Amino acid sequence: MLFDGDFDLSYYYQQNINGGFSFISRAEQLVRKMKERKRLRLIGGVAGACIVLYVFLQNILSVPVSMEPFYSVYFKSAEFRSLVSIILSVLGLLMPFALGGYILHKKKVLKTLCFGRPNSFPLMFSAVPFGVLICLAGNYITSIFVALSKSSGVMLTAPEYLTPESLGGRILYAVSVAVVPALVEEFAIRGVVMQPLRRYGDRFAIVVSSIVFGILHGNLVQAPFAFIAGIGLGYAVCITNSVWTGVLIHFCNNMYSVAVDFLVADVTDEAMLNAVWNISQVMLYAVCIIGSVLFAIARGRRKIESAEIKLDAGSRWGAYFINPPMLVAILIMLYITAQYVHLI
Repeated sequence: MLFDGDFDLSYYYQQNINGGFSFISRAEQLVRKMKERKRLRLIGGVAGACIVLYVFLQNILSVPVSMEPFYSVYFKSAEFRSLVSIILSVLGLLMPFALGGYILHKKKVLKTLCFGRPNSFPLMFSAVPFGVLICLAGNYITSIFVALSKSSGVMLTAPEYLTPESLGGRILYAVSVAVVPALVEEFAIRGVVMQPLRRYGDRFAIVVSSIVFGILHGNLVQAPFAFIAGIGLGYAVCITNSVWTGVLIHFCNNMYSVAVDFLVADVTDEAMLNAVWNISQVMLYAVCIIGSVLFAIARGRRKIESAEIKLDAGSRWGAYFINPPMLVAILIMLYITAQYVHLI
């Protein structure tokens, strides 16, 4: 045969400025593939380096908290713990990924660091209940996974949070749990990690960024949820073409968690708590399902984008994940994750 089974005209011909087509040699095709793999290794390497720097800064910034009098205050004061959480998010997570985003921007890999104006505000707002519905599904699946692990003799744990009693403390708690993570994590994951990958296909970008999102949580209670939620968040961001969509969904999901914490802390009557919980669940699912239908209608014919650059799956996944910074990051996060796994 003149051409093998991998022959693709799109690699050999490109449209010129006059509307015609010019021949691209196989050697040129291979050079382009090598350049794109190199570009992907850079993107994956920067993401891996950001994770490593994140872990390093988290540990350095946590040193004062491990010393008295801060140690005692941290475990007794919910307000102080919320404040520490905000500082760690801003300095420990935002700074590494802001630096990574700057590097990718300078390398002309990431076009812009801003969150982007949505192509349709009604579409963006209708995407919120859809995203929250995916988060609810992720929470349900994760609870089953944790229960099955426990029944198999493996206890999975995660960092715990204290619920403050004062009004000021609760405002600070809401900011630390809902506001700051929504802004910082969406900038890092759906912005710096996902956006430069979209040229290789939105599906690839969504799944990879969701994996990184899961890895970043560092425990098997939050990681599966983060991966599933990340799929919904990434899809909504790609459809609306704005990271602000991810911020809104992330905020609503986390704020729901905050509301549940306050509900459990304030309602001491078990029968009343169950009644309020059941009613709120029915209302929440109803809103999310109706909103998801409206999102499907508002979306119309909009679809996630196909790859601009055609690389086989092995080349894409290998280039992104098999590079020194990303491999080091994965090993570090696996070690951290192992600390939250206990045999019963």
